[in-house]
Amino acid sequence: MTVISEASDVLENNIQSLNTILGKSSDFQVRKIYLTGIDKKAAVLFIDEIIDSTDVQRSIIEPLLTYSLPHCKADEELLAFLESAVIQSKTIARVEDVTHASTELLAGKTLIMVEGIHTFLSADTTKWNGRSIASPKGQRVAKGPDVGFSENRSTNISLVRKIIKNPNVRVTTKQYGTNTHTDVSVMYIENIVDQQVLETIFARLENLQLDAVLEANYIEMVLTKESKTFFPLMLNTDRPDVVAGEMLEGKIAIFVDGSPYVLIAPAVLIQFFQTPEDYYQGNTGLTNLRLIRFSLFILSMYIPGMYVAFVTYHANLLPLKLLVGFVAQRELVPFPTSLEVTILLIVLIAINESSTRLPQNLSITVSIFGGIILGQSVIESQLVESPTLVVVSVTYIFLSVVPILKLRIVATNVTLCFTASGAALGFYGIALMSLVLLLHLCALRSFGIPYLSPFAPLVAHDLKDSAIQLSQEEMTNDESQVTKEEMIEETDKV
Repeated sequence: MTVISEASDVLENNIQSLNTILGKSSDFQVRKIYLTGIDKKAAVLFIDEIIDSTDVQRSIIEPLLTYSLPHCKADEELLAFLESAVIQSKTIARVEDVTHASTELLAGKTLIMVEGIHTFLSADTTKWNGRSIASPKGQRVAKGPDVGFSENRSTNISLVRKIIKNPNVRVTTKQYGTNTHTDVSVMYIENIVDQQVLETIFARLENLQLDAVLEANYIEMVLTKESKTFFPLMLNTDRPDVVAGEMLEGKIAIFVDGSPYVLIAPAVLIQFFQTPEDYYQGNTGLTNLRLIRFSLFILSMYIPGMYVAFVTYHANLLPLKLLVGFVAQRELVPFPTSLEVTILLIVLIAINESSTRLPQNLSITVSIFGGIILGQSVIESQLVESPTLVVVSVTYIFLSVVPILKLRIVATNVTLCFTASGAALGFYGIALMSLVLLLHLCALRSFGIPYLSPFAPLVAHDLKDSAIQLSQEEMTNDESQVTKEEMIEETDKV
């Protein structure tokens, strides 16, 4: 059957056209009714399971059956009367072609058709099934709100609005993905946000060409595809308080329907070491946890490479007793130190992946087996040296203090690169790799913002909430601004 895009004034023709577009799907429902007051047939159309059936019954079907409709001289008058006095829905739109009508149905709307009128009414009766609000999984804290985002975009936005009750908060929503038609919302505070960054994000979203948008990472890859780096240029979080805090600093939040993670742009390196507890626990005295996280992150990347360089090329720099112990164990194992470290790092990645994918009761078993039994077995069988196992284990523990998963993945890749550099050229290779990494980070920009800001370039004003944070009063009452050196377009090619 050929589908005619334009709506017909014949009720059955419109129903048949929609049924054909939807492939005669069994969940496409048609409720035909008779409007006694005006002696006309009508139909209520919806897709079951994605609408609120109670709302459809009470707000649409019952009013149409019970309300005494007046005789109107024109179709426009009848539609206006149905909109204003009969249909009890929070939003009502008019649809004038069948293709648009099918899109409305797939979005959870209910269509009202009247015989002899080619314009349809679309009422919002959407009710998507999803999980309720639960604790955040990505950023857990010991103190602070225990509320995380869900897969419902509207719910996530409401959680942020509950924190920021500001009339300057703006939300812009548009659908992306030619097959999925996924709702994507951009949220920001108008009088605080950097307008150039905001315009850049809107421009890139406008040029987005994707068949499907299933998760927030789809949007992130498109927005940052110009920058050739494996460091994350946008922050992912599943905590409403983190999103609210970043927006109050002039950042932009991007919500993707179906994803419990919200994107924050722009993002700098120091953001990935901040946790909500830094602000909820206050000053912890001589122990600065954020500085410790950053230091352990650096050490986790260097320790395996330094160990390989020491044992392979610079053993004469080690203390004599330590060197004797290394040489004695070195004679018993069959593999070179660099290969041992690489294999153990890969094994740790495999254990971590398996514990993440398996059911919770099995993941505990795999972790215990991999961490204790397997480690003890490889030492007793003399496949690897004991110091190598200690070095790799310490590296993994240090790496685990980084609160953002994406940065932990990046650190693992960099650690392997440092290990290879140390195995190839010793300290010279590590120094060369460090220089390349530093130059790359200095040249990197997140929507025009230097990635190492506020350290490079040094902005003394922004150091108040960097590696060492000042008092809450100084941070929250300060006007935050982002520091750009060039136009955004000039920095994306780095």
